[in-house]
Amino acid sequence: MNYGISKVTIYVDDQKQALDFWTKKMGCDITTDLAYSDDIRWLEVTPPGGGARLVLHKRTAESPAPSPMGHALFSTPDIKATCAELADRGVTFTQSPVQESWGWSAVFTDNEGNHFHISQEPN
Repeated sequence: MNYGISKVTIYVDDQKQALDFWTKKMGCDITTDLAYSDDIRWLEVTPPGGGARLVLHKRTAESPAPSPMGHALFSTPDIKATCAELADRGVTFTQSPVQESWGWSAVFTDNEGNHFHISQEPN
């Protein structure tokens, strides 16, 4: 058997603002942009390094609230350089890069208040 994760859902109140955050600040590419109705779209973006797509799903009453633990974890080969570049683009970090016993870790938030971890694992 062989399978992997292809998509991770991020629930957002404002899809346009979320798309701006993920493309302009985080550097993601728009993979899918399909209109469901006048105010709801199916939006998928892909991080610059590839991997699972992020679905920017319109929040409903049943959607989970923003989480301080994060909905997705990102990784980079150079956390200090990546975090510096993202901060220069206006990304807010609630935890600057710190070295943990297993590697480096930082935490940033999107425009919706969702938290995300970014890590650099030891070589």
